[in-house]
Amino acid sequence: MPKTSQPHTPKVKCRAIGAASDFLKAISNPVRLSILCVLTEGARSVGELEEILDVHQPTLSQQIGELREAGLISGTRLTKAVVYRLVDPRASQIIGHLRLLFPDAQASAIWKGAQFETSGQNEMI
Repeated sequence: MPKTSQPHTPKVKCRAIGAASDFLKAISNPVRLSILCVLTEGARSVGELEEILDVHQPTLSQQIGELREAGLISGTRLTKAVVYRLVDPRASQIIGHLRLLFPDAQASAIWKGAQFETSGQNEMI
């Protein structure tokens, strides 16, 4: 018999704590956090995300799916490409706080929030 998905039952009675915990789980994966960092700077296609993050498409698609399911991002099809953008403003707020809490002079441009081009440059991001 196939396993049916049960609704999430928080271990604590406070819904706000449960919601915050679910939110943090959604961003806790390094690839998902990287995707969100890039999208705080503006909407990007899957191809652009793949180039910027240097993550292979299957992994990227899986993590994008997790972020979509969590309601943090949405995608819009434009001709052949799907362009993703942040839809939950809390994600950019949390990333801003994380950047302040975890400063690193050697951090990537992704972490620092730099604007970058995706025209086939082989520059380290």
